[in-house]
Amino acid sequence: MILKYNYLILLIFFLGQSVKGAENIFLYKGTFSRTIEIEELYKFKLSKKPSNKLKNLIKITNQKEKELLKVLSLKIDVPLKTSSKLMNSKIGEVFLGRLSQIIYPNKILDKKLSIKAIRSGILLSSFKNNEKINLIDFFKAYPNKNVAIDLNALSKTLKKVESLKELIEFYSNSPFKKLKDGRSKT
Repeated sequence: MILKYNYLILLIFFLGQSVKGAENIFLYKGTFSRTIEIEELYKFKLSKKPSNKLKNLIKITNQKEKELLKVLSLKIDVPLKTSSKLMNSKIGEVFLGRLSQIIYPNKILDKKLSIKAIRSGILLSSFKNNEKINLIDFFKAYPNKNVAIDLNALSKTLKKVESLKELIEFYSNSPFKKLKDGRSKT
């Protein structure tokens, strides 16, 4: 297991040096389709002032600037060893499979490829950012230039959970406590 973990770190280090992350996000909702550059989201996060294109997108998607800023600024602790174990477990595969219905390489509807891309984005961004990630870090580490987000699938998922924070707390505290504490037999 230690060898597998060391191999993963070396792989991330060497691949992470040459892999370019995502540059564009394609948002889909039924027949609605819009594109936003990740750099625009990053500038919004820093300046707290949306570009005209982002203002229009916020209005069209019926969002609030403060909520988007909050989501973009949220940092999550993602320890490499624990998250690697989790994402390679059966439960992790199910979670990544469901997430791959929301986030996937644009115009590529291959579930296995989507799962690998999400796993890679999480681990690379965690590695590059002292085991903490936020949404922009994740997209910058996502190994495809164009990322698609299915807003209908995202909406359905979020309706099942009161908040993203509740989802994160659920996955970090309850069923994975043994993994987090290193008592798992995985």
